[in-house]
Amino acid sequence: MASLSYPPMPPILSLVVIFILVYLIDTSNACGMQLCYDRWRTAASAADNGLIKPPNGEIPACVAHRTHLFCLIAEEQHCRTNLQYQMTKRGIIHKMKNDKCSAVGDAFNASAVMDKGIIIRPNNLICTFRSKYDKTPIKYQHCGLFGDPHLRTFKDEFQTCKVEGAWSLVQNKYIMIMVTNNPVKDHGAATATSKLTVVIKKNEDCASHDFVTYRARTNYLPGTFENGRSDVGPDKSVAIQVMEPGKHVEIYLRFIDTTIRVRQIGRYFTFAIKMPQEIVEQSLGDDTQQLCVQGCPEQEQINYKKYLAEKRKIMDLNQGDIAMTSERASELCRQSQVVDFYFDSCVFDLMTTGDENFTIAAHQLLEDLTELSPDIVKTQENRTYLNYEEIHPSSGCRLKSNFIPWTCALAVLLCFLFDQRNS
Repeated sequence: MASLSYPPMPPILSLVVIFILVYLIDTSNACGMQLCYDRWRTAASAADNGLIKPPNGEIPACVAHRTHLFCLIAEEQHCRTNLQYQMTKRGIIHKMKNDKCSAVGDAFNASAVMDKGIIIRPNNLICTFRSKYDKTPIKYQHCGLFGDPHLRTFKDEFQTCKVEGAWSLVQNKYIMIMVTNNPVKDHGAATATSKLTVVIKKNEDCASHDFVTYRARTNYLPGTFENGRSDVGPDKSVAIQVMEPGKHVEIYLRFIDTTIRVRQIGRYFTFAIKMPQEIVEQSLGDDTQQLCVQGCPEQEQINYKKYLAEKRKIMDLNQGDIAMTSERASELCRQSQVVDFYFDSCVFDLMTTGDENFTIAAHQLLEDLTELSPDIVKTQENRTYLNYEEIHPSSGCRLKSNFIPWTCALAVLLCFLFDQRNS
């Protein structure tokens, strides 16, 4: 029997396969977002400590913003396909516009400050948070709530819930945060956040001798606490900043190094919080059901993946209880540049309500969490499609996130062996 012969493998094909391998492997380590964030943090700290004095009348924060932006631009070659990179960059440009910062000017030169013998460290103001773990960097945890409503807990668990009525998000000896979720009018069982309350508890040393309350409700996102003030405590240890009137406020509690972002999009709110892990752990001893800590009760959780799978083939809105087709919703959510859980949630909200404001809510929440913690990009898959295989896995092997790179590596090896055989 004649032996089988194989045509020579074109060398160019091997090069193409190698290129695909390099392109598909996760490039999050090559993308320097964390480096840029660290440079911004150093510049922001210098600005807070009065070490930056712009000559053109800008506020010092503009130099920190430019430092961040210039660094990201320099990293564009490695990061241009990273959606979080694009959102972070747009977010900084938006901040610069709000703060009336010029895109042309100096960035922060840390070495010049160091040469003068000045050590840059976080604010040395009264009531600055000090971790009990002095020799290790502070670890932060994050929680977000948006849409119909969708939850990312401090443990990075993702849930979609009913939770109609009043619910606690966070409660410890320093702070209490609550939301009220009401039905989305004319859209069945869908609910969304229409009220949000933040209560800073009594703390005579670092806040106030009495409770300080911030309360937002539909069409009312105030720029002050209920007492009419925008800050309380020594050296403004608790402060609220209006980022965009009526649309975006940020509350910072320096004595527990906690940042809270609240946005109003359409008639409803999004919520994001960044809090040191050791402060989060103090919430565990409270018996209250806290959505950010324990997640939603099981009976309140919605299997959104099952819903998306069951409704995906409905094309006639008159024959199914949906407000938008899966195909159209997916298209709009891709245009909003949301990924993974935020993409799924965006599609779910559009199919259940038809309200396109929910695409903005998903985008802004993802952008807020990315800005508050650039490290979360390392956990993103950047998926912009509905993964029905994950909802209904077949009896065969399910594709893992590292399946494609390993397949490409095997293809390269096979190309090499073919080339050797025919040489």
